[in-house]
Amino acid sequence: FTPPWRPSGPPLFVGKLIPLHGLETILAAARLAPDVPLRLVGSGQLAGLLARRPANVEWVPWVAYEGLADELRRSACALGIFGTTEKAARVIPNKAFQALACGTPLVTADTPAARELLVDGESALLVPPGDAEALAAAIRRLTSESELARRLGEGGHEAYLERASEQVLGRRWRSLLEALL
Repeated sequence: FTPPWRPSGPPLFVGKLIPLHGLETILAAARLAPDVPLRLVGSGQLAGLLARRPANVEWVPWVAYEGLADELRRSACALGIFGTTEKAARVIPNKAFQALACGTPLVTADTPAARELLVDGESALLVPPGDAEALAAAIRRLTSESELARRLGEGGHEAYLERASEQVLGRRWRSLLEALL
């Protein structure tokens, strides 16, 4: 999962279709922005909701892991999580780290966990959890304001390299383990 980000596709959601990810919010946002295509990759317990998905939502149940980085690099932006559960407030999903590593602009819920890594308007667009209107507005901004998308992609990648890359986390783990020995 590395840059460069070269957008040629629609905004992308990748993940398990579970309550944590806020599929209902994503679909509601798509209904509010019917002129903006959205690519949704995933399967899971909420897949039944996709039977009534709006016409602007393309659903792909599976993409091989080896192709995931290309999906992210092609997407106009990546969608994180938008659920309203307690767990959603505590976690940053792997897909967010993958998007940041690729330099893909990220839209995700404004949670305490997200605020540990991201700054709204600098390294991602953060929207209130469960807020379809705010999500639709953020997606519209990133698909229509190329300079903003570029800046957020770069800022997100910098945040990843400084605080969440494999090298940074590896050094932290090594330091913790050495302190125990």
